[in-house]
Amino acid sequence: MKKHIHHTVLLLSLLIGFSCSDFLTEESETNFTTNTLFNTPEGLDKMVVALYRYERALVTAGNANGFLAAHLWGERLTDLALFTTGDDAALCRYTDPSPTNNNINTLCYNTLWSRRYYMIGRTNEIIYYGAKLGDAATYPVAEASFWRAYCYYGLYSRFSRLYLSTRPVTRDNIGDMNFVPAHRDSVFSLMYSDLDRAIRGLPLTVEKKNTGRIGRAAARHMKALVAAWDQNWSEVALQVDSIEIENTHSMEPTNASIFNRSNLLESSESLLTLNFDKERGGGSGHRLGSQFISIGFEMIYTHQMVNGVLQRYNTENLGRNWGLVFPNSYLMSLYPANDKRLSAYYKTHYTYQNPNALITIPVREKKTTPAAAGGMEYWTTSNDGTTPYTVKIGDTIVGRDLPAAGRAKVDRRQILPSSIKYADLWTKPIDTDGGSSSFKDIMIFRLSESFLLGAEAYFHLGNQGKAQYYYNKTWVRAGNNPVSNVTFDMIRDENARELAFEGRRWDFLKRNGIWFEQMKSYAGDFTKWPGSTLTDFNRTSYGVSDGRDPRFAPKAEYYIDFNGSDNDVLVRFNVKPIHVNWPIPQTQIDAMGPGFPQTEGYN
Repeated sequence: MKKHIHHTVLLLSLLIGFSCSDFLTEESETNFTTNTLFNTPEGLDKMVVALYRYERALVTAGNANGFLAAHLWGERLTDLALFTTGDDAALCRYTDPSPTNNNINTLCYNTLWSRRYYMIGRTNEIIYYGAKLGDAATYPVAEASFWRAYCYYGLYSRFSRLYLSTRPVTRDNIGDMNFVPAHRDSVFSLMYSDLDRAIRGLPLTVEKKNTGRIGRAAARHMKALVAAWDQNWSEVALQVDSIEIENTHSMEPTNASIFNRSNLLESSESLLTLNFDKERGGGSGHRLGSQFISIGFEMIYTHQMVNGVLQRYNTENLGRNWGLVFPNSYLMSLYPANDKRLSAYYKTHYTYQNPNALITIPVREKKTTPAAAGGMEYWTTSNDGTTPYTVKIGDTIVGRDLPAAGRAKVDRRQILPSSIKYADLWTKPIDTDGGSSSFKDIMIFRLSESFLLGAEAYFHLGNQGKAQYYYNKTWVRAGNNPVSNVTFDMIRDENARELAFEGRRWDFLKRNGIWFEQMKSYAGDFTKWPGSTLTDFNRTSYGVSDGRDPRFAPKAEYYIDFNGSDNDVLVRFNVKPIHVNWPIPQTQIDAMGPGFPQTEGYN
């Protein structure tokens, strides 16, 4: 949050008096003691504020590289992403996603499980003690109820198997904890009741002094997500309609205006945003955005002359970034050619900026790769003229032109398209890419997703008029003509086009039962045919009899341009239906006892 307290809520008292003849006296230096935290509305309010801080800290939980946050909010691996490398490679490639893989357990599984349950424990306290205070604690109890549902939803969406805890844990009752898998109906019943309480108690609009905290629309959106998973389409429709009727938020006029700032709370679409603020301390920054942006600065061609000095890092190449995850061919193929989101949500190409590195491109020729590479035809360069062409400042850099012009090939991480929703040209120094270098907000819920949930709900309810109404909210804003019919496939694809890398793709695929199908067909990408690591790979059956989509087999020009790796390919061949659920951390299984079974398939 932009204006909130960033310290923990448990306060220590000061012991004074040092003489052996004096009594030791406890005296609080603040207005809050442990007792008043639990027994006053103001104390409970401070505990609620701490929940935001704890959720925000997920961007560096596990390690400062933010891999867990990239899985949760940036969706480091779905059917839409091309993965290159990183400490979580065994999960992204599904080479070793087991609960005993200490690296993956530390980075993802255990960190998510333990932190979500920690937050649940705090919300249990706020709700329990708030009930004793009655109406005076309505606001903090409503907010805590939202966060408890949010945490259980997050656990359920990844693990599916979990236990329910709804009461404060003390040293007197800790031995009574019963770690048994909760029935699905019990999980959803709790989330529904929590969100009903949140909707009743949260304000329509948030006062200025509480800037950054959620209002009623966020709780309605959360309930719509829960109801969509439950296929309770009437409830989804009710909540989305209510959000529109209450009219506390509105669609941004253009796609470009949504993420083109560091303070995403200022967006009229923002329902829930994790806020970072360097000026007021703001806690730690993050490195989330740099994972999704090409390392174009490493190409000498993008270095820019500024006031007579060559700048390696500049706004044209988005400064210094890390480049680990990119939109894949499947995702980019879903956008119509003139869809405004292509330029608003992505940087699709880099341009020559260095006057000392302007190449001359030979006229293109048609060639054929060796049989070992598939015997594919390709053009040697992008120059379809009749004479060699010397590039100018501002011309697009095309990978295959470089070796043809006598230059070394570029690394694919330097030139792949980038998702720029998390790009930060406002708070992150342009020449820095550290674990805490960016203070750009992270958008968790926004109105566009609400309306797409509305389209999905009304499609299932058989109301084409309302389905089209909500679908066209995002589709038409992107510059497309209104649709007159909505199908599930259209909703699936529009969900990808509008919300890619915003944290809900995994949920959408899983709750609709199409996760494995989509992952097997589209996850990762092909920059080449697989190597020896995939011994069961059959080139003749790829995309024909094995269920994968042949449109996204190797592209000859792309193959020629880059030294591809099996990272791009492995996920499609290693992924199994069981991977739709994350395994419960083995350390947690050991702590809970033999009565709590591991996720199916990971035993």
